[in-house]
Amino acid sequence: MASFISPILDYAIKSEASDIHLTEGDSVWFRINWTLSKVEKAGKLDSDKIKQMVLELFSWNKEDYGEYMKNKDADFAYIHTDWTPFRVNAFFKLWKIWVVMRRIAWDPKTIEELWLPESVSKFTKAKQGLILITGPTGSGKSTSMVSILDEINKTRNEHILTVEDPVEFVFKDNKSIFSQREIWRDSKTFESALRAAMREDPDIIVVWEMRDRETVEAAMELAETGHLVISTMHTSWSVQTITRLVNFFPPDIQNSVRYKLADILTGVLSQRLIKTADWKGRTGIFELMFMTSWIKNLIRTGEFNQINNNIEMWSQDWMIRMKNYADKKAEDWLINEEDYINYFEEDY
Repeated sequence: MASFISPILDYAIKSEASDIHLTEGDSVWFRINWTLSKVEKAGKLDSDKIKQMVLELFSWNKEDYGEYMKNKDADFAYIHTDWTPFRVNAFFKLWKIWVVMRRIAWDPKTIEELWLPESVSKFTKAKQGLILITGPTGSGKSTSMVSILDEINKTRNEHILTVEDPVEFVFKDNKSIFSQREIWRDSKTFESALRAAMREDPDIIVVWEMRDRETVEAAMELAETGHLVISTMHTSWSVQTITRLVNFFPPDIQNSVRYKLADILTGVLSQRLIKTADWKGRTGIFELMFMTSWIKNLIRTGEFNQINNNIEMWSQDWMIRMKNYADKKAEDWLINEEDYINYFEEDY
């Protein structure tokens, strides 16, 4: 049977689209350089065609397809015939099938190729604690995480255990060995996978996303036991990240949580993608915070509003605030101020 999805994916890859939107009764849409555009020549997707596409994306597994039709939404990964991975979210909108696919780079970029701040390399040498990579959806968090893990894979002999939903990038063992576990297929929940991690002899545990208190609590416990834990969060910068972590817990235990966090947190990399000045591409703006004795004390006492001052103090060495980073890029005519200034709140 001819594939309906392959020609669309081939065209998306050729066009360097980051996202694909497939809607029952509508044309195919691609997002290229942040702009959504309709691909008229693909024609409209009728009910039969989009159902076959979804079945193809489920690798013709009728049981998984049946679960999707029953539950009305599904998150999973799909590997194209050229080995390009895609993250897939299939759902229903107004009783119609809707699919959004995010293209994932199959070859990891280096820290230098991504133009990450140079001091991010400190994360690749960390032996224990909690490292967080944060930013909104589509900000490149996964890409940055893969680059850090790939550098560790090239330089250190470690057992790296990942807990993902779904597995997006498949690592090849180099100096390190990887045990990649997918929720639902290899473990029922993030929490149960993290609880089991202690018995699986890991050196580094990667939690692809910290979504709830149970996952945060399990990750913090693993960091406390001397492991290195790397994860992502949907927060915009360092202070917001620390505040969100503490607020996952009820007020009566937040004091002890702050003390624990001050002891285990290694650093936070926050990022966002901004259109380049010529509008032909995107570039990252970053905030990087490492723990100092002052920041540790500010977290313990809950004086989060003073943390930015400490980041400023060390900005000439190895920390930087996101707005300062963006302002420097604007001064160099790489981005325009109007494209990022509204991201920063008055109390930022």
